[in-house]
Amino acid sequence: MGLRTRGRKFLLQCRYAADANEKSIAENMDLMSITTRIRDLETRSWIIELSQAVELNREEIDTIIEGALVNWSMDRLTPITKLILEQATAETNYLSIPAPVVIKEAVRLAIEFEGHKTGSFVNGVLDKILIK
Repeated sequence: MGLRTRGRKFLLQCRYAADANEKSIAENMDLMSITTRIRDLETRSWIIELSQAVELNREEIDTIIEGALVNWSMDRLTPITKLILEQATAETNYLSIPAPVVIKEAVRLAIEFEGHKTGSFVNGVLDKILIK
């Protein structure tokens, strides 16, 4: 598993924990030992940058995602799927990571955490959002 792949997974877990325990993402990164789990300083810095991009732009990101949902709504998304879609949208829109890379990584996370059907769903939504 690559460094950024590991970083995306770590951030997803920290964001999920933040939603559950009402602590900040930074607090959850500390609780989940970012310094020992993500040893590469460049990757750690990138994770922090991505987490800030998502949090600062979450309302706009959610509006973008909602606009791409067909016969679906944000409140029907599982928490994990919503977090994955938010991270992926932020990566491309605010950190300029190429859409194909972001989609591949988001689908990988969706399959790992929620199964192949969710992977297909995430692929379709992100294709609509990120491929222009």
